Order: sequence, then structure tokens, then C-alpha cells
Amino acid sequence: QLIVTDRLASIGELSSGIAHELNNPLTGVIGFSDLLLDRDLPDDIKEDVEIISREAKRTAGVVRNLLTFARKHETERNRVNINSIIEKVLELRAYEQKVSNIEVNTRFAFDLPEIMADGFRLQQVFLNIIINAEHFMTEAHGRGTLTITTEQLGDIIRASFADDGSGIAKENLEHLFDPFFTTKEVGKGTGLGLSISYGIITEHGSNIHLKSFTGEDPLTKGNNCRFIFSY
Repeated sequence: QLIVTDRLASIGELSSGIAHELNNPLTGVIGFSDLLLDRDLPDDIKEDVEIISREAKRTAGVVRNLLTFARKHETERNRVNINSIIEKVLELRAYEQKVSNIEVNTRFAFDLPEIMADGFRLQQVFLNIIINAEHFMTEAHGRGTLTITTEQLGDIIRASFADDGSGIAKENLEHLFDPFFTTKEVGKGTGLGLSISYGIITEHGSNIHLKSFTGEDPLTKGNNCRFIFSY
């Protein structure tokens, strides 16, 4: 964990500088391309300008992720309920899960104690985990089942996200929280989601554990991501 934290700190400083340098020219490209789109352009030229605008905005999204990753944010903690935060994320993903044939099973502990945390940032963490689970499942077999469990174990709360995807290769597991590391195709991932999530969780003094199972047996394959919170 110390090695990963040190990597995040070093690359965070580099990322911040790169992001700020990219922001200025990107703002110009997006602004002027949008102005051009307001004009009466020939169809072939308009199509090219639309591509420029779309790709510049996509790049701007990557820059925003870089700034989020690099930003030293003072966590704003309030009493929050883990079940409620997960439910909000599932509401956001409901449509995508429906069209991707992903079934979600929730096994929430009743009367789960509240914890002191930044609810918006935990929502970002759970969103990253769920989106990654959706990706692994649809890539594996075009559908999937995501099981989310919360439970109280003594003075801790555990939230688990288990998918039935193909699992993650052993050689990739140790790099999952490295900035910019991704197993997704080019254009489908920046490799920052899990790094950002790791940073948020450690800021909360909590832990994240990921186990992955590969093999021929479909009943044992998949990923299980667990979060441990104190209250």
C-alpha cells in the first residue's frame, strides 16, 4: 500500500501539470469548433468539424479525470448510509444495465449503521467499480449478474461487489490500482478510475480488496471487490 500511495503522489503531481497545459488549447479547439458548427457549412466539412468537436470534448473529459486524480481534496465528511449511496449509483446505471442484460442482486444488511464519510466521493468509487464490473461481464458473455452485499461485522461495515465476468489475469491484478493501467481497448478507458477510487478509499482510512477468479468453470469465475469501513 505504501508503494502504491507513493506512486499516486508522484504521478499525481505530473498529471496536474499535464492537465493544466492541455486545458488551454483544448478550450480553444472546442470553442472555435462549436462556433464553426453554428455556421452554414457544406455537409462534408460540417461532419469533419463535428468529429473535431466531439474528440476534443472527449479529451477534455480525460483531462478532468487527470485533475480529479491529482487534486488534493479535503474530504468533507458527514454521516452517510452505505446502502443509500449504492442505491443512488444503481439508479444512475439502471438504463445501461437493462440494455446490457445485466441483472443486479442486492443483499443489503438491515439497519446498517451510518459512517462518517464524503458521500459524493464514495458514490464516485462505487460508480467506478460497478462500471468496471459491467465491462468485464459484457465482454465475457454479453450479459451478467452483479451481486452487491453489505454487512456489519463487529465494528466494521463491509460492502462487496461480485460479478460473473471472466476474471482478471494474475499478472494484471497487481497493477490494477496503478494510474493509467487498463486492460480495456484504446478509447474505452483511461486507467484512472481505480486509481482515483483507491485514493478516495485510503483518504477515508478504509481498505479495498480485490479478488479475481479465472478458469474454465463459469460458476467460479469473476471478480469480488470488497470495501471495509469503520464506524
